[in-house]
Amino acid sequence: MDEPYPVQATATTMRVIEALLDHGQAGVTELATALDLSKGTVHNHLQTLHRMEFVVREGRQYRIGSRFLDVASRAREGLPAYRAARSEVARLARASGEVAALVVEEHGMAVYIFVLGGEDGETAVREGRRRPLHTDAAGKAILAHLPKDEVRELLTASAPGDETDQLLSDETALFEELRTVREQSVAFDREERADGTRSVAASLTTDNGRSVGAVCVTGPAERMSGKRLEEDITGLVVSSANSISIDLSN
Repeated sequence: MDEPYPVQATATTMRVIEALLDHGQAGVTELATALDLSKGTVHNHLQTLHRMEFVVREGRQYRIGSRFLDVASRAREGLPAYRAARSEVARLARASGEVAALVVEEHGMAVYIFVLGGEDGETAVREGRRRPLHTDAAGKAILAHLPKDEVRELLTASAPGDETDQLLSDETALFEELRTVREQSVAFDREERADGTRSVAASLTTDNGRSVGAVCVTGPAERMSGKRLEEDITGLVVSSANSISIDLSN
């Protein structure tokens, strides 16, 4: 049987890293059992990661090291959308009193790369969170400004195999929703993602109208409702998205 990845050793290293993230701190035996790998294999991967300073060893336990923070920070700094949006997202968080975020598309997922909480911010959203584009307000704001063929490709790439056919069969309704988002310049999540939480998002677009990300505000349903949601918060989000889009085009 062909290996699922071109370099299986790299995939194994990533499995070890993800298992450490899940466990918080773990030893070789615990990780070997969790991953169904030999203790020797796990030990070798951990030793390599330790020597490269990506994991920290404390006695017989290992944990993820802060060098990953440097990698993530440098990766984010390299994104034009982040450089253009960071100050505006901070202003949006202050003005809304909720949690504001910058979201980009990667591998068919909506990725929250910058999240700031407002004065009264309450949300489970964290930096690095990944969600299928079509299940997220910011993701829909991004999809609404992409060609239909590309939308289909992204949905197929991100959906588990047993969900792909269902997604494609529902595409008429999805494209109708995306058309509405594009016409109104805003996308909503009215507790579809999580009970008690609502979001509003707007796309960041370049001169050719293509989306390179989205900004959103998320907060508790009791505060994100009525005029405050439909007019006040929506106005702030659209204004921020327009301002960032202008900076991206300059």
